[in-house]
Amino acid sequence: MPEYRIQVVTGKVESAGTDANVYLTIYGSAGSSEEIHLESGGDDFERACVSNFVHTLRDLGDLRKVRIRHDNTGGWPGWFLERIVIRNEDSDQEWSFPCSLWLSTDEHDEQIDRILDLA
Repeated sequence: MPEYRIQVVTGKVESAGTDANVYLTIYGSAGSSEEIHLESGGDDFERACVSNFVHTLRDLGDLRKVRIRHDNTGGWPGWFLERIVIRNEDSDQEWSFPCSLWLSTDEHDEQIDRILDLA
């Protein structure tokens, strides 16, 4: 089973980081992942930072889209997500999913759950 490196890029806008729990589901040509709780044990999803995660998953084929969401918990749940980049470490394939939107109940369209298409 391949290892997937997941890079989550938080934007540089003021108050872009989040304290909420973040979850990701990956959709590919060979199926989808279970929902993954993105947690490193560190201070993830800070303003202007790249948070990295590695997960061993079944082969998902060519990636098509991702679902990213948070649970709106913590003192600062609103989050400005710039993009997600996923790399299959076994095949060296890489996919980018741009966002450049807030996931927040009090910003933009007030959504905290988004489907991102392949760039």
